[in-house]
Amino acid sequence: MKRLAILILLAGCGAAGAEPSPTAETLDWLSGCWENPNGSYREIWSQSEHGHFFGYAVTLKDSSVSFFEQMHIAPGQPNVFNAYPAGIGPTPFPESERTGTSITFANPEHDYPQIIAYRTTEAGLSARISSSDGSNARDFDFMRCAD
Repeated sequence: MKRLAILILLAGCGAAGAEPSPTAETLDWLSGCWENPNGSYREIWSQSEHGHFFGYAVTLKDSSVSFFEQMHIAPGQPNVFNAYPAGIGPTPFPESERTGTSITFANPEHDYPQIIAYRTTEAGLSARISSSDGSNARDFDFMRCAD
């Protein structure tokens, strides 16, 4: 009986110190409608659907859509960002880094972008696309949509 109590105690200590495996649910900060300050670019992300996030982006010019992209973050180890620019795809970008307020996806085999990164900011959300070496970077700063 004493051995059983010690084993239970040790098992409990191990479980308490173990970090939970990361899941897509921890990306809830990405959910919602985001737009750039002048309203010419917008991204909308769903709430988690069993670990899956679905999104789309539109670029607006003269009050019409000049470009669109669909996106899907599939849960896994690692999570995978799937891009469908103009509905063509998917192009997979496996997760390469994550904190509680940021996530980076990378596909060094893709022409451009090779890196897609999101992070929360005081104003809302920031995204960056770039080549693997950080060159050709394009930054997108978002705030919550007014609608």
